[in-house]
Amino acid sequence: MIPLPPVTGRWFPLRDRAIFRLTGPDRVRYLNGQVTNDLENRSLEREAVAACLCTIKGRVEALVWIRADGDSLILDGELAQRELLHARLERYLIADDCEITDESDRLLLVHHFIEGGPGVDCRRFAAGGRDLLLCKGDPDPFDVALLLDESEVARHQLHAMIPAAGREITGEEFPAELGLDELAVSFHKGCYLGQEVLSRIESVGRVKRRLTLIESPFPLAQGVPVVSLHGENGMTTRATVPHGEKSQLGMAIFKISQENEKLIDNQPVAVVPSDTP
Repeated sequence: MIPLPPVTGRWFPLRDRAIFRLTGPDRVRYLNGQVTNDLENRSLEREAVAACLCTIKGRVEALVWIRADGDSLILDGELAQRELLHARLERYLIADDCEITDESDRLLLVHHFIEGGPGVDCRRFAAGGRDLLLCKGDPDPFDVALLLDESEVARHQLHAMIPAAGREITGEEFPAELGLDELAVSFHKGCYLGQEVLSRIESVGRVKRRLTLIESPFPLAQGVPVVSLHGENGMTTRATVPHGEKSQLGMAIFKISQENEKLIDNQPVAVVPSDTP
């Protein structure tokens, strides 16, 4: 297992999130028809639910988190995808009584690991935490001495294997290839964009590629072909980060066959660049 910094009582602001508010009597029905997870049978007042926005071919466009806020829904995604998300959310809004407002410039999400603290449960990172919605400019909600620094946050993000746009998410991957089938997909809900393809993949029971944690003896950049010590071929999806004194951790997409399904266990796979002698 990857040793992680202790997080009990710690917190950090999520400044890299685009935040949208959905209002109107059809907000849940409309959004439920756009995303892969089941919003109608989840307690959105108590938890933020992960979901994918997919193309009609079932490819992931974005990973988002959805929660309730009074008589509205709050959806957050990557700030780098702000325009894409807004356009995608508006694209199929025709007859439903729902209004979508971009509140990215007004609101701020804070994630914390304070037991009994305010907010809603959220599996945004490997350790269970809570999301708190604030207005930008509000006082810090917790002691600044308990802030997690960026390197600590990066290690937790890596351990959680949450894919990012421009890294793991390129518009060509299915949720199962990114390890999102359990976290962000319901196979028992009504229709949504891309459902037919994802249902076929689920019935087959396997995919041809899989996002995997990797461990390397030296730093690797994004997009480097790698091979595991067992001979499986993959491609790094992001630059590795230091892990102790003698190794680096990262993620890679590997081709999966019946012979190498041992890769799918959320444990780091030892790799070297494929051109290493």
